[in-house]
Amino acid sequence: MAGRPKSFDVDEAIGAFVDVFWTKGYRGTSVDDLQDAAGIKRGSFYAAFGCKDDVFEIVLEKYWSEATEAGLKILDEDKPPKQAVAEFIRHIGSFMSLNTPRGCLLLSSSSETTGANNGEKPLVCAKMTELENRLLRTLKKDDDETSAICARDQANFVLAVILGLNAMAKADCGPSRIMAAADYAATSIASK
Repeated sequence: MAGRPKSFDVDEAIGAFVDVFWTKGYRGTSVDDLQDAAGIKRGSFYAAFGCKDDVFEIVLEKYWSEATEAGLKILDEDKPPKQAVAEFIRHIGSFMSLNTPRGCLLLSSSSETTGANNGEKPLVCAKMTELENRLLRTLKKDDDETSAICARDQANFVLAVILGLNAMAKADCGPSRIMAAADYAATSIASK
């Protein structure tokens, strides 16, 4: 007679999965790592969560709703667009300063999926496109001063900045250097 499968808290398991992917990255994370982090046996893991790609999708959605949306809400505030974007950049700098050497799960995943042909690539690309579109939508609010081409250039600049801040966090450059870079970029975008 087979024993009863070990029960586990799904939310706690997903929280453990976030930590594993955020720390090790998609490629560096194995199913064994995920099982070990959550204390789940292989059969229970697959029955509850499916494959690694399915788990990564759950993780990235959770991360997006909890971490990314907090920053993106700044872009939706009722203030001048460039001021909102400058505050967004400073928010990202602060987030990176608090999360060295892990950086940002989404931004790290975007560089990890370059040239990849695995399951996480479409989801990461979709989230990066959504991030870019939110920046564009904010920058285009200032129609008198910002043409569509200029807004696209500014959005690309902001993406380059936040990817750079992520690289600084992953390289453990230290909070003061990360914040100095974020402040400089925020001042640059606000003054254009």
